[in-house]
Amino acid sequence: MYKRLTGMVIFTIIFLTFFNNTEASWERVSVETFEEEIMNNPDALLLDVRTTAEWEQDGHLEDALLIPHSDLESRSDELPEDKENLILLYCRSGNRSQEAAETLIDLGYMNIIELASGINGWKDADKPVLYGE
Repeated sequence: MYKRLTGMVIFTIIFLTFFNNTEASWERVSVETFEEEIMNNPDALLLDVRTTAEWEQDGHLEDALLIPHSDLESRSDELPEDKENLILLYCRSGNRSQEAAETLIDLGYMNIIELASGINGWKDADKPVLYGE
């Protein structure tokens, strides 16, 4: 009986260790990698966490949703229901998007890719931005 119970415990530990894929993922990436992720994941949420003034003044990425980082929790109903949905996240320079990534993980989101250099790095790399809505 003891050997059988020990075997079941060992099996459970191995199963949970190797097959449990519920760990949250947050990765900071370069402009090039971020652009590849946008192209390769058309169903991902592209999330801009800057202020409305920055969005209007400095432009934004095509198809991005604007939710300022300070509003993420109160506007979480605008985020995907599926917590495993990929979220591509950016801000101005990469600082607020780090805070936003932590908030998203606290909200249960599992798959987050953050543009390390923000939209400033995107623009420095001569990538396209839109102005207005």
